[in-house]
Amino acid sequence: MTIDTSSLSRRGLIRTAGKVTAAAALTAPFRGVGVGVGGVAWAASSPKTYRKWIYAKPMADNKLTLDQFKMVEEPMPDVPQGKCLIEVKVLNIHSGTRSRLGGQTKLGDTDKSNYACARVIKSRDKSFKEGDIIACQAGWQTHQVISSEDESIGYGPANEMTIALNGTKSHWNYVFRPQMVKMWSPEILMDVFGTSGTTAYFGMRECGPIMPTDQVAVAGTTGSVGALAAQLVKARGAYCVGFGGGPERAKWCVDTLGVDKGLDYRAKDLDAQLKAAFPKGIDVYSDGVGGSLSESIAKLMNPNSRYFSYGTAAAYYDENPAQVVGRNAGRLFGMSDSVEKIIKEKNIKLEAWIVHVFYYDRLKCEDDLSHLLLNKQIKSINNVVEGFENAPKGIISQYTDNPYGKLQLKFA
Repeated sequence: MTIDTSSLSRRGLIRTAGKVTAAAALTAPFRGVGVGVGGVAWAASSPKTYRKWIYAKPMADNKLTLDQFKMVEEPMPDVPQGKCLIEVKVLNIHSGTRSRLGGQTKLGDTDKSNYACARVIKSRDKSFKEGDIIACQAGWQTHQVISSEDESIGYGPANEMTIALNGTKSHWNYVFRPQMVKMWSPEILMDVFGTSGTTAYFGMRECGPIMPTDQVAVAGTTGSVGALAAQLVKARGAYCVGFGGGPERAKWCVDTLGVDKGLDYRAKDLDAQLKAAFPKGIDVYSDGVGGSLSESIAKLMNPNSRYFSYGTAAAYYDENPAQVVGRNAGRLFGMSDSVEKIIKEKNIKLEAWIVHVFYYDRLKCEDDLSHLLLNKQIKSINNVVEGFENAPKGIISQYTDNPYGKLQLKFA
């Protein structure tokens, strides 16, 4: 069963653009898993160069265009002792990509902090063997050398429990269990079992237990984390209201995710619609947006309710993202003074963190999410841009087309 909701599919860029695919249809084994590719055989058949997209030109008026990208071809790197060579399969694109350009990502460099699914094709690292399917941070490139000694890019050090579990010093570098690879495609591994699904899972867990009597609001419902958070809420039998930018996207939340109501957060009478949707007030709020919507919702939250804040999409999609982030400097995920005041006055439990703080418990999360997928209580919602050459168009589409669910680039 598929529902096509993306205009990008008409351009032939996206294979599953806006399509919601039942989990049972995505359980085919990943080809080549467990087959080592090493030594002389690998050297004889391996390419001599790899391709990479770099940030080539500063943005004008914070508009991301094809001019910002340039493809370069470089010699395949050597693999020194303690490192391994990976082939990138699927790369997630985050809404914060644009804000990193010119800052964390310098001119002439690639954005190295993307979350990726990759295959190890040559290894001299004790933690990775040839043929492993792994999660890691990677650039906009077909191949890359990584190490279990690499620390996370853009984050603090991993705690000792996560290091022991992953066998690496990074929260994001680890080998997927063979059972997971056999059950789920790389796209699902990087969506439901990547940072989106785990953020939704731990967020609802820490704000839980979600009870059937709870009244739950999920902002950013058409995004990757929000779509999964809303489904997790419904799996617990609670009342859930989702939000979309425009009547069509609000309706999508109901038709696709099964929430009880979908509201257009751009509606002029939003406050009135919120009061009608939550006559008993709000018990749990999942917030990946920030901005004015969160202020309206916070006003309706009940005393001793729970608030999960994990992102600031309102800032990432603003025409001047750097300025919006700057105005909210010092506040978690763009939380305003008025929202902070409401939280204190109503004794609301606030959960505000980046998901890596819970990655020591990743295996339990993967098991629980697998159970929900197999029972069709949740489904993966992703948009996959096929082909390395289409990477810039795919990245730009994050801001021009605002795709449903997780935007992913598939290189191989």
